[in-house]
Amino acid sequence: MAYQIPHKAEFEIDPTSEEYTAAALLAERQGGALQALPWVIVLAAGLLFLGLSSFGWFRTNYTVIIMPLMICLLCPFLLIVFFGILPAILKKRATEDYKTYAALMNPATVRLYADNAVTKADRLTLTDPYALMSGCIETPEMLVLIKDRERMLIIPKRCLPPEQAEEIISFLRTVFTRRRRVRKNWVF
Repeated sequence: MAYQIPHKAEFEIDPTSEEYTAAALLAERQGGALQALPWVIVLAAGLLFLGLSSFGWFRTNYTVIIMPLMICLLCPFLLIVFFGILPAILKKRATEDYKTYAALMNPATVRLYADNAVTKADRLTLTDPYALMSGCIETPEMLVLIKDRERMLIIPKRCLPPEQAEEIISFLRTVFTRRRRVRKNWVF
């Protein structure tokens, strides 16, 4: 192809199982099961306040205490589900998904062009336009480009060439200006 534009960067990626699991939790927090996390925290605080304020503190009838007690116990239940059980299920699923990912994509070469990212592995080549990606999540350790509900491109910052690392990160920040989220971990 005589008119093909040269790529901006080319590097090899090989995410570990821990990075893949962290990226899966980030993706779920961005647009999946964990998306409602801030609302769950507000709801749990509201239920706790409602339960504590509706207690009949100086009444001797213990049947009046049952409903406020149930409301107060709903608060830790919601927090245990959203901070413990659901992330554990997602981590287990991500660990199983990593086996497939490692078989198909590890290691892979990523070429960043002006309009798309091309991921080339031994068995597979994927071309993903930035315009069709739903977002980019940046953490101190990695960049996660979310393609759709089932696919994501994990770019560990340790895999970036040291001489081009700032340029690549700056390029991706520019491409995903409105769709980029910066997080320290999957919670906040």
